[in-house]
Amino acid sequence: MSKNQKIILIIDDEPEIRGLMQEILTEEGYLTFAAKNAKEAQNIIINNPPDLVYLDIWMPQIDGITLLKKWSEANQLNFPVIMISGHATIETAVEATRLGAFDFIEKPLSIEKLVVSAEKALSESIRVAG
Repeated sequence: MSKNQKIILIIDDEPEIRGLMQEILTEEGYLTFAAKNAKEAQNIIINNPPDLVYLDIWMPQIDGITLLKKWSEANQLNFPVIMISGHATIETAVEATRLGAFDFIEKPLSIEKLVVSAEKALSESIRVAG
């Protein structure tokens, strides 16, 4: 891994979505990790703190909004989070933003939207941190 290669964590319970997102983002030069649920994600974050997280809203056990809320309340939101969902409502998107999500994108994901959202979130977080 190069010193300035950004780490992106993808959290989604659908293996096809995780795989497609990893493939696209890896081709764009990012180091990617994928988790199928909140527990797996927490383990990855401990060992490989991400620069950006894509977080699915609807997942079994702990959903994305609950996980985002947990990070926010524990002051562990040290990275931008982009929420992803194919079934979310405007209210859900507003709630996610209120809890600290950087952006919200809908499934099916377009390659362009995925890449542009990553670039935007990472450049914004550099500005905020710097």
